Order: sequence, then structure tokens, then C-alpha cells
Amino acid sequence: MTTLLAVLALTIVPPPIPAPAKERPAQVPPVQAPSDLVPVPSTPASPIAIVAVQPFTIAQPYRHRFRKDGTEFTSGHLLVLRADAGFVQPRQVAEPVLCIGSQTAERLWSDPAKGLIVAIVPAWTERTDDGAERPGDPSVDLVWFAAPELPERVDAAWIAAERARAEAALSEGRLSTPSTREIVRYASLKVTLQDALIARASELAPDPAAR
Repeated sequence: MTTLLAVLALTIVPPPIPAPAKERPAQVPPVQAPSDLVPVPSTPASPIAIVAVQPFTIAQPYRHRFRKDGTEFTSGHLLVLRADAGFVQPRQVAEPVLCIGSQTAERLWSDPAKGLIVAIVPAWTERTDDGAERPGDPSVDLVWFAAPELPERVDAAWIAAERARAEAALSEGRLSTPSTREIVRYASLKVTLQDALIARASELAPDPAAR
């Protein structure tokens, strides 16, 4: 038996030792295609001015699309802002999120040449110093551009964290409040369908040269 095992051991061919792997050449980063888009500015940052505000109510509920946890709403504000071109420029990737108080705004229309954004802001509430709640008001509450993000990733916790950053920057003098010197306050609008609200938003973009 011992002789047989010795013969078998001699006949077993050990597996070949693999040759050392060749080192892969360093990957050259792809060259980005030239772009005419204005670079994304740093955040948090404020718009230059609030140009116009119009509260509205809508009979058919409108779903907020610029939040992961967006729900349907029947009231809010149409808002016109003037901002640096880097914030106004529409992008197909993550872009600075326009926030008002504890809410995000849905951009409906942007014109980098005029430096204008028309947005819709669902109604929200603000807590006062005595613990009571009041309706949010874009003309007096904190308005700022938060970090670049995709709408489907933004929720209440994200907004709260970005608001804390903005409030800290405001207290340290790194963030200013937008001018309201030229603000136009329109009477409350009542519409039935979303199309009417969008149509009204398209009418709110003023020509800065005419002001």
C-alpha cells in the first residue's frame, strides 16, 4: 500500500503556477468636452433680488415634483427671482436647489440672458419664536440656492441640513438676503387646472430693460 501511494504521488502533476499579471497601464482621464455653460457657483448663495410674488390657489391638486417626498398641494406662490447666470442656467445634471424657508421651489422658466427665474413654491409654514406657526412668505423668509442635487434625492431632512448651512452663513456674513426693493406683489390668483397656473407663470417674466 505504501508503494502504491508513493507511485500515485509521483504521478500527480501539480497545477501550473500562474504567471504574474501584467500591470495595467494608467488610465488617462477622459477629456471633458468644451461647454458654453456658465460654471455652477458655490453654495449656499442668495438670489440678487426678489422681483415678484403672487400667491395662488388651485382647485385640482398639483404634485410637487422637486422633492423626493413631494406631496400634492392646492396653494402656494409664484415667484420671480433675479440671480447670477450660473444659478439661472438650466442644466441636465444636478443643479443648485432653490429653497424658500423649509420648502423647495420648482423652476418653471429660466432665462440666463435676463438673469431671471420663474418658480412655483408650494405653501409651507414657519415656526415663530413663541412656538406658533404662520404661513410661509417668500418675500420675507429665507430664500437661497442650496447645494447641487437631483430633485428625486431631496427630502425634508436634506432641506433642514441645507437650511442650517445657509443660516450659519447668514449669521457669519457669508450670505446676504436678496433685495426686495423692486418687488411687485400681485393679488391672489385662483385657478382650476395646472395649465392655467403655468400659463400665468409665463406671463410673470418681466423685461429688466423695461424696469
